[in-house]
Amino acid sequence: MTAVEVAEKKSRWRAVGFLSLAVLTLTVMVVDTSGRSNDFLQGLWFGLILGSALNLLPLKRMLRPRDEVLKLMDDEGTRENRRLSSTAGFWAAVVAAMALGLYSRSSDAIDAWMVGQLVATAAMVSAMVTFGLLELRAAR
Repeated sequence: MTAVEVAEKKSRWRAVGFLSLAVLTLTVMVVDTSGRSNDFLQGLWFGLILGSALNLLPLKRMLRPRDEVLKLMDDEGTRENRRLSSTAGFWAAVVAAMALGLYSRSSDAIDAWMVGQLVATAAMVSAMVTFGLLELRAAR
């Protein structure tokens, strides 16, 4: 296999991984906020959010700048997809924060942890889904 083929294959797996991670993060958040909350679920959710945020960064390229496959995987299209996914995550967080702010004025049923969890989940899931879909579209 050439470096281009390896990079294309890894890019597809990365995109599918981001979409799977988004579904898993959303599922853990829904189970955690449905009343079955415990320390394990909150820690799992926090780890998924942190891991997702770190995965959106081009850390591998920074750590191994001379790797040909990583150079091919982090081209200008991928950089643009990262930028667009970060923008989508930002706007999802803004909308979620505004909606929860309005909801909290009429109800005392929501606490600060839940607000933070919902806003962070909205931001990261929308960023991961956007990045995953854009990368899958680019792989065609």
